[in-house]
Amino acid sequence: MDTFKTKYGTITLYKNELYIRNDFVKGKYWDEDTLLQLKKYIDPTRNILEIGGHCGTSSIVYSTFLNDTSKIFVYEPQYNLYSLLLENINQNNLQHKIIATNLGVFCYEGSGRMNNIDVDGQKGIVSQMYKQEDKHYCNYGGIALGKDGETVTLTTMDTMNLDNIGYIHCDAQGSENFIFSKGVETVKKYRPVIYYENNEEYGKFLYNIVCKAYPDYKEESKFNIKKYCMEELQYSKCIEKFNGGIDTLLLP
Repeated sequence: MDTFKTKYGTITLYKNELYIRNDFVKGKYWDEDTLLQLKKYIDPTRNILEIGGHCGTSSIVYSTFLNDTSKIFVYEPQYNLYSLLLENINQNNLQHKIIATNLGVFCYEGSGRMNNIDVDGQKGIVSQMYKQEDKHYCNYGGIALGKDGETVTLTTMDTMNLDNIGYIHCDAQGSENFIFSKGVETVKKYRPVIYYENNEEYGKFLYNIVCKAYPDYKEESKFNIKKYCMEELQYSKCIEKFNGGIDTLLLP
């Protein structure tokens, strides 16, 4: 692994981390500009829910936006990434601010599987990539729920019983529709700002992988969080392609 000293703290990454590591090598911070632009939409007095935490680079920046009592609840299903997430939290003394959980968020509670291929990267076998840092690059954050990969435990947003959620960041590699289909009560109760990867608008490659692996949840796969927020909850604004990216921002 490689460790980098940044303005936000110490960040440790796998040496073969595709995409993210390149910025740190150049002395930059991954996605910093977008995260800083999101700051004005985040209420520092309310908690954050982050779905798909990776190794914690965004969680650590978000922690600087909040007051002393607000927290970030971050969920990461892949055990190796979760372990790295904990390392980055601990080495920056943020255990009181960032609460990490080794669960995937989906539309049911129980067991699931990750995809066994790095389909959004170099197409390698994921289990081998963790052991071959000096040989093959892997987009660890781009591994979708699927089949034949790591067995993970799944939960739903509405069963988390989290309090005072003012902002949701959901980057779940094609699972977003499924996730929000069982997050309706949370969204309705707290009316959070929602920043999410919109598979309906910007390509369905990973979404189709999840749909194929979980055919019993076809109805959940059709849920549209943008439509629900804008039409049912009367949210005030929808910003597509936020900061030139592939994510959508929904404002209450």
